[in-house]
Amino acid sequence: MLLDCGLQEEGLFRVAPSASKLKKLKASLDCGVLDFQEYSADPHAIAGEIPLRLELPEPLLTFDLYEDWIQASNIADQDKRLQALLSTCEKLPTANSNNFK
Repeated sequence: MLLDCGLQEEGLFRVAPSASKLKKLKASLDCGVLDFQEYSADPHAIAGEIPLRLELPEPLLTFDLYEDWIQASNIADQDKRLQALLSTCEKLPTANSNNFK
């Protein structure tokens, strides 16, 4: 949709869409029913939704592994530190790990 109608729009990712339109778009996307015609006239709404979709509820390195990351980064020997970091990477959930590949 942005490729079709939004690339020529000035300030596409700088100009914020109206909060009500963004909320309605989010609800439509969450339900899987989007009226493309309704939003084709407002590429700012689509562009405004993209960063919201990229927000993660938890960091990629996860809260659960925080102490492991800290301990690994404090190892003085470079080879041992690398091994500890790789070992911690193996503990990551699959979805998180796939983001690094």
